[in-house]
Amino acid sequence: MSKTETRETPLSASREHDTGPRLKRRQFLTAAGAGAALLLAPGALRAQSANGRVAIGVMGPFTGPASRTGDAFKKGVQMALEDARKDKDLPLTIGGQKFDVDIVWVDSQSDPEKAVKAVLDALNRQHVKFLITGWHSSVAMAVMDTEVPFHVVHLGHMGEAQTISEKLLKDPKKYAGWFKGWPAPPIFAGLYGPPLEYFMKQGLWKPATRKAAVLVEDTDYGRGWGQALTDSLKKAGFTPLPYDVTPLDQTEFAPLLTKYRAEKVSVVAMTSTGSVSASNFVKQYANSHIKALMIGHGLTWFSEWYKLTGTASNYIITADSPHAIAPWQKDWVKTYKAKYNEEPSLAPSGMPYDYTRMAFKIINKAGTWDFATLTKTVHETPYKGVWQYYKFSDKAGPHALAPNEVETGPFMEGFFFPLVQLMNGDYKIIWPTKYADAKFTQPPWV
Repeated sequence: MSKTETRETPLSASREHDTGPRLKRRQFLTAAGAGAALLLAPGALRAQSANGRVAIGVMGPFTGPASRTGDAFKKGVQMALEDARKDKDLPLTIGGQKFDVDIVWVDSQSDPEKAVKAVLDALNRQHVKFLITGWHSSVAMAVMDTEVPFHVVHLGHMGEAQTISEKLLKDPKKYAGWFKGWPAPPIFAGLYGPPLEYFMKQGLWKPATRKAAVLVEDTDYGRGWGQALTDSLKKAGFTPLPYDVTPLDQTEFAPLLTKYRAEKVSVVAMTSTGSVSASNFVKQYANSHIKALMIGHGLTWFSEWYKLTGTASNYIITADSPHAIAPWQKDWVKTYKAKYNEEPSLAPSGMPYDYTRMAFKIINKAGTWDFATLTKTVHETPYKGVWQYYKFSDKAGPHALAPNEVETGPFMEGFFFPLVQLMNGDYKIIWPTKYADAKFTQPPWV
């Protein structure tokens, strides 16, 4: 084993270099749950902050209904570690001394309560100095407050919902260490209206009605996306039904699809972070004979999306992820495929890759674990990653709903996703037209 290799370390590793605040035993057990507080998340890599090593936490859904997303997180982070070593960003330089990193996998299990226990364990017992990434908005809402007393920076949590933005906007000082790594739906993910308008004006799509159906998962993210999409469709001249909400593990959608067919909708939009739920909906939709275009937001967050859906996913449109436009992005995809023998799901593998690389840049630049210095360094250090240009706002504005939220922008000038259309397990960029490699194709059943 090389000196800089990520390693698994024992649970009884030294605490002598842990200088962050701790909760008292009673507070800790109340928040985390007696007994569970002493359990390590499955597969965690225990980290020492002694002997030239320091613990960095990576939050994600490593078990539970979105575990495939967690798998993609791990692969992206592993690539980031390898590339950071090649580029001499590791070991970290802190106070003039060198420290390599041990990764602590902070398993949210797609559950806010379990995520709180996991983050408390990471901060109290595994001595994590810096946190990176995360997935669910409901988890973000829970752990934000848990992390505040520890004065720890959490960079790039990818919880999307505007409820997170509202917390940041209400008390930016309290959440100074929380950096929201995915823009809120009202200014980003819900904006399907403009391309749909364009397709209609160009005669590429001729919907029979202007009615739309929207289905979302029962989470803060789902409801936020549903409202944002509803507003965007209204601006494009559609009349959406009130959006429907289903559990993350829902697998039967026949009653809803029957309703949509009876309503003669021309758009069916759905979002889910659960691969089983999303793929079941896609297959049942394909068999429903609804004369509608489908928006499948989040479907490509699962690397096996085509294996799960087959040709049922043909003609679906989605703007849920980055896609390879530039040569360096295509090179990254080739490297990933060669390393893991699978197509990458670019949001949950590529974005954690970028945020991990960015975190190391920030820590090295700050050269200290001082909270104020680290938070200032985040704001002063925009980062051009493989997939995005990352700049965190200092106030609400047209490109971010709140302070400490990543700013949107054109390709490689901010946070940006193209709109793609899926076909036979592949995708083609169809919007913006500047980057399009194909035209939108109307589904033959519409």
